[in-house]
Amino acid sequence: MPEFYGFDHVDCRVRSLAAVESFYDDLMPEIGLTEKRYAYVGADGEWHREFESYNAIEYYEPEHPTKPRRFFGLIEDPLHRNNDTRVAFRVEYKRMNELIALLGKLGASNLELSAEMETYPGVFFEDPAGTKLELVGREV
Repeated sequence: MPEFYGFDHVDCRVRSLAAVESFYDDLMPEIGLTEKRYAYVGADGEWHREFESYNAIEYYEPEHPTKPRRFFGLIEDPLHRNNDTRVAFRVEYKRMNELIALLGKLGASNLELSAEMETYPGVFFEDPAGTKLELVGREV
């Protein structure tokens, strides 16, 4: 059976980067995505780093000597319509209460704890643009 190497990156579409940028600027470093880059996603769907303007933001995990870095990307798409897809981020279980409080301060909406916090410690929420997200507490 082939080995699973994990995900390389996640791209989320949002109607407006301006509506969510400060939210993610404060949240992403708290969950381990500590470097921010601007990019341009062309009509070909490819990410470009040589640009005069940008329509995308990337939040990267720290560099690792032997693995490519994963990232969470936001792409501005004024015609985007939110759906029920939810992105879940793994966080340290011992930080769950602290991160839940941070989400409240950042203005996350529809904040809801998992009904099974003992077996599935998670918090569901939406960013200021209505993108559905989740933090899942795990031992690391």
